[in-house]
Amino acid sequence: MRYFKLYFTCIKRSMMSRLEYKRDSIISILAFLISNACSLCSIYFILQAIPSLKGYTPAEIGFFYGFSMLPIAIDHLFSDEFWLVAFRRVQLGDMDRHFLRPVPVIFQMFAETFQPDGFGEVIVGITMIVICGLNLQVAVSFGAILVLSIGAIFGAIIITSFKIAISSLAFIFKRSGPLLQIIYNFTIYAKYPIAIYPYAIRFILIFIFPFGLFISLPVDTLLYGSYNPYLLSLAIIGAAIAFFTLATFIWTLCARRYESTGS
Repeated sequence: MRYFKLYFTCIKRSMMSRLEYKRDSIISILAFLISNACSLCSIYFILQAIPSLKGYTPAEIGFFYGFSMLPIAIDHLFSDEFWLVAFRRVQLGDMDRHFLRPVPVIFQMFAETFQPDGFGEVIVGITMIVICGLNLQVAVSFGAILVLSIGAIFGAIIITSFKIAISSLAFIFKRSGPLLQIIYNFTIYAKYPIAIYPYAIRFILIFIFPFGLFISLPVDTLLYGSYNPYLLSLAIIGAAIAFFTLATFIWTLCARRYESTGS
C-alpha cells in the first residue's frame, strides 16, 4: 500500500511539472492529436492500396494492426523511463541519485515518468478495432473478449519485461539501447497476421520474442476461432509471469554490478 501511494504521488508530481509550462503542454497535445490523426490516415491509405495479403482482407489486417497498438500503448504509458536507462542514464551518471534513495530502483523507474501520449495510441487502436470489426461483422463471445483483454494487459507486461531485462544490461555495459531497439522492433512483425510469415519467423514470434502470442493469436481466436480462448489466456498469463520474473531477476543481478561513472 505504501508503494501505491508513493507511485501515485510521483505520477501526480510528474504531471504537474508538465502542466507548469502551459504553452509547451498545449503544443504537445496538438502535436499528439495531429500525429495520431496522421497515423490513422496513413494506415487507411495503405490498407486501401492492398487488396489482400496472403488471403487477408484490408479489414482483417486493420483489425490485427489496431489490436497490436493496445499492449504497446499500455507499455508506453507506464515504462518509458527504461528507454532512457538503456540509452543514456547510466552512461551520463544520472542513476547515482536513484541508488542512494531508500526505494527500489526499479520502482523509481516506473514512478519517474507517466506518458499520456499512450492514451492516443489506445484511442487509435480501439477506433481501428471498432471500424474493422463492424466491417467484418465479427461475432463476439465472452471467451474472445477475455483473451483479447488478457492479450492487451499481460502482453504489455511481456513488452515491459523485455525493456527491464535489456535496459538493465546498461548497468554493466553503460549502454544497451541499440540492443533494446532491435528486440523492440520485433513488435512490428507482430502487427500483422503471423500466418503470412515463414515457419521460422512464426516460431520466433511465439516462443522466443512472444509478441505474436499475445497479439496475433488472440485476434485469430476472435475472427476465426483458431484457438481455445481459455487455454490461450492461461498461456499468455503464464508467459507474462515467467518473463517478468526473469526480467526482475536479471535487473537485480545487473544492478549489483552498477558502478558510478563519477560524473
